Amino acid sequence: MVPNAIGPFNRCNNKHGLHTSATPIVAFSPRFLCSTLSAVSVQQPEDAHVKSRLSLFLFLLLPATCLAAPVPSDDLFDLKPIADGVYAAIAKPAYKINCNAAIIILGDGVLVVDTHSKPSAARALIEQIKKLTPKPVKFVVNTHFHWDHYQGNEAYPSSWPAGVEIISSEATRQNIQRLGIPRLKNEIVTMPQEIANLKNDLEKASTAEHKAAIQENLRQAEAYFGELKLMQVTLPTMTFDRSLILRRGSRTVEILWLGRAHTDGDVFVFLPNEKFLATGDSLHGWTPFMGDSYPYEWIQTLDAAEKLDFHTVLGGHGDVMHGKLRFELWKEYFEDLMDRTAAAYAEGASLEQAQKSVSAFLTRKYAAQFDPNFPKSVVANVTKAYQVIAFPR
Repeated sequence: MVPNAIGPFNRCNNKHGLHTSATPIVAFSPRFLCSTLSAVSVQQPEDAHVKSRLSLFLFLLLPATCLAAPVPSDDLFDLKPIADGVYAAIAKPAYKINCNAAIIILGDGVLVVDTHSKPSAARALIEQIKKLTPKPVKFVVNTHFHWDHYQGNEAYPSSWPAGVEIISSEATRQNIQRLGIPRLKNEIVTMPQEIANLKNDLEKASTAEHKAAIQENLRQAEAYFGELKLMQVTLPTMTFDRSLILRRGSRTVEILWLGRAHTDGDVFVFLPNEKFLATGDSLHGWTPFMGDSYPYEWIQTLDAAEKLDFHTVLGGHGDVMHGKLRFELWKEYFEDLMDRTAAAYAEGASLEQAQKSVSAFLTRKYAAQFDPNFPKSVVANVTKAYQVIAFPR
């Protein structure tokens, strides 16, 4: 249970529905640094000096097995220039995935969109940012509350103690508290079995290539587990309801909530002068994940985003995209998914029957336009559609 110690926001700007608060860090009890997470507490800024000294003390006491080995920064992300001072950090494949990030150099600092699945990944990107510019990161945007987009938050305030504002929609901040923290705690409980399964797979590996792949997955899983047990869930410090516009030098950054989609708190980051749009997981290069989604509203939200004047798109996963064809593809996919599932349900199909018939249709029509895992991923999407239609919220 998330404690009630997280206080109310300090002020609200009614024009944009802007909320700010002192940097809250949900810190896991030190006595569980190398064991199962059992409690969370909120650390206020006045504790920062004590926290830093305590963290150093604890760090010196930690056994080596609790610390994740550093990964060269260029092993995790490919940087691609989008416009002058704007870069896409494309996440390379990993056992525990990282999301893409956008790096936007402002007049007096840097804004980064999304922070990946773990602090070590965020720190790797920070090293790449420092090669691009000496300016400090002053703003971080969490596009939504899923683990692979916010769990690296803590790396930014610790790298720039003078101050980093972490920005999200108000819904995303609440979702991290209500859903993100319990999911993280659950993963700490379940990771040992996942690691045990990988060790069993390693013993059964029949080829050297297969064995090497499993060994690398096992290495990454153990390193990730070590980070989970040390992780400090750093919540957004500035939230808004509809829009937040930053003007720094010649750069204008519009952070927009356009409606419910992948989650109820998704935001888009729009650079009108550069005609660039970062979409988080509301649109990307893989198959949509719909577990926390609002399918019918997602179509409307993509419609709203598509009306913006942009040429280049960076999604939460996959490569840089150009134009608006991907928006049309996703909207058509969602419409077919919902229409076909509704028709199957209306004819009395069970969930299993709908999964089979609708997945077969969608695979025939869309498999070539999505990632290779589409035939497997689409079954979960049919399940979501069936639940929305049969058990409306």
